[in-house]
Amino acid sequence: MKKSLVFAIVLLVLMTVPFSGMLIKPALAQSSSQTKFTTQLWSTTQPVCILVHNPKHEPLLLPEPYIPQSVRELYGPDVTEDLLPSLKNLPQRLHPQRILVGDNVIFAVTYGDGANEGFNDQTLGAARRTAFEFAMGVWANNLQGPATISVNATMTPRGGTATSAVLASAAPANYWRNFRNEPLGDTWYPECLVEIISGSDPDNNRLDINVDFNSDVDNATVLGNRGFYYETDASPGTDIDFVTVTIHELCHGLGFSSSFTSMGTLSSSYPTIFDRFLVDSTGTQLISKTASADNVTGNNVFWNGLRGKYMYNANFDRTNSVPMYAPTPYQGGSSLSHLDEDTFTGVWELQTPHSSGAVHVPDVIVMGILQDIGYSLPTSRYVDLNADGFEDGSSANPFNTLNEGINAVPENGALRLLPNNYRGPITLEKRMTVHSSGAVATLGMP
Repeated sequence: MKKSLVFAIVLLVLMTVPFSGMLIKPALAQSSSQTKFTTQLWSTTQPVCILVHNPKHEPLLLPEPYIPQSVRELYGPDVTEDLLPSLKNLPQRLHPQRILVGDNVIFAVTYGDGANEGFNDQTLGAARRTAFEFAMGVWANNLQGPATISVNATMTPRGGTATSAVLASAAPANYWRNFRNEPLGDTWYPECLVEIISGSDPDNNRLDINVDFNSDVDNATVLGNRGFYYETDASPGTDIDFVTVTIHELCHGLGFSSSFTSMGTLSSSYPTIFDRFLVDSTGTQLISKTASADNVTGNNVFWNGLRGKYMYNANFDRTNSVPMYAPTPYQGGSSLSHLDEDTFTGVWELQTPHSSGAVHVPDVIVMGILQDIGYSLPTSRYVDLNADGFEDGSSANPFNTLNEGINAVPENGALRLLPNNYRGPITLEKRMTVHSSGAVATLGMP
């Protein structure tokens, strides 16, 4: 028998703020005794994951995620400030200029450009920083900590042509193996994930992710009259949406990247955690096959992680593994470290190798892949009170209506309301906390 609802609402003023390319070969030679390697961007001798401009896809505008404009921690009922990572030990030269806080995930950014350059440019610097911090907030709201993720962001002139250019590059600052609580031994894990899994920062609060953007995209020669679009409204027109590029890059920095080379060999003595989920069409792990260039080409590489595969099958009506980008010939910096370009378009193209349109919401396949390699997702959900209809949570942009959010929130979880007014019948059959940032919820029919 269904019991009558006793609804206790807690309205908390929530003030939270409102990258692609990644090195996939270690900069240091490996030995069996090493437990760490350091990566470097834009290496001339090593493959680098890159995001290039591709105008072929139609731009698709998405509802904005909930990223308000100032910063404050939101603590759940079982979380205290003592559980959050401390920033006080950051070296002075790396002390972040901006802090963004999600569910016990703190993103701290240092802008590494010189005076009047890049993110410190007198004309574009402020807009660049605003867009970058918006994108960091997207990830802060989609990952569960505790962790302090320290990001170094720069802009460098990298050239290009009127029709093609590398947009950006990103990498975890370090990879680690054989650390405390490591799920799989002899496996390289990106530094951000190591901090979350082990419960401590293995590098004493130094940088976790390096990100560099091609500043030449903003000149009149590279990509013609196209440039970076720095607004946060997901309406870039024919320009390149900087927020989307940054979200993509940060995803690589979180560990969405393979270490396989063009010859089908690993870049190190050990695979990364990402490498372990790559299979061929028969389901055979690439790391178990005899090295061959054929292993990493021919559109014959797939993601076989349980959560990523489930989300792909649920949304694409399939029963197989997730197609990865594995063209012939091998594309250095793109192959195996992105989702398949032809399969994933529109809302699904965030982690494809060619940028077009605007995607400000990481889709459920990307989030499933991040869960497969070890990340946890927050127990809270964001809802847009302007949204209409009901969804089951399996779409590319889940949890955007109130009823949908209520059903998605786990027991003792949190539901967060966007600023607006909502009136309508609500049925709650489990305990949860509702947070509001200026929204008004009238429970029951007016």
